[in-house]
Amino acid sequence: MDQILTIFTSTILLLFANLPGLIAEVKSPDPARFNQPFNEFSKQDQVKEPNQNQLILFTGSSSIRFWDIEKSFPEKNLLNRGFGGAHISDILYFYDQLFPKYRPVRIIFYCGENDLWSGKPVDQVKGNFSALWLKIKEDLPKSDLVYLSCKPSPKRISKWNSYQSLNLKIKKLSRSEERLHFVDISKTLLKPDMTFHKGLWRPDNLHLNAAGYTKWSRVVHPWLNLGNKL
Repeated sequence: MDQILTIFTSTILLLFANLPGLIAEVKSPDPARFNQPFNEFSKQDQVKEPNQNQLILFTGSSSIRFWDIEKSFPEKNLLNRGFGGAHISDILYFYDQLFPKYRPVRIIFYCGENDLWSGKPVDQVKGNFSALWLKIKEDLPKSDLVYLSCKPSPKRISKWNSYQSLNLKIKKLSRSEERLHFVDISKTLLKPDMTFHKGLWRPDNLHLNAAGYTKWSRVVHPWLNLGNKL
């Protein structure tokens, strides 16, 4: 009886130890839903070809798309290629139209929040990001990437634990990668007592308003100084 109990207990412990790997992945949405934004990007490039000299590329989801980076950082050579609702799987799909095309020296990246909100497990999203970083690291050996942490918001605070889990995994990865940097932007929005700073949100309580981006800009600005070693 004791032997049976021991075997049963060992089996249960083994299952819990491998639980992350047993969680089914969630199917990614069809990236073709973003064909139109990328057609628009191509038209913009034809009208005004981006200057690739010391270019800093901002890309990711709506938090990037809504950011008026030229107003926030007028002295820098920047390009905004954010597209609302993006998952990291979408960034991977449009990889060639973002990174090899523009060959930025630095990438400011915000994505992953929509992935988790849609129900994707943390390990799936982390795996997608690791795959993306591996491609960038190989294709752009002189470029680095600044990962802006998944943000808390009043609308999606129920997912904050998942967001923090992904943040910690990417922060850990960044510690072993010389050209990958993790920036925690949560403190610009959330107080230590888990209440939100007021006056930073659009009416949807999800996206930042101008005041919110002003706070983000203060945090991100030092990461745009290309002459400084990160």
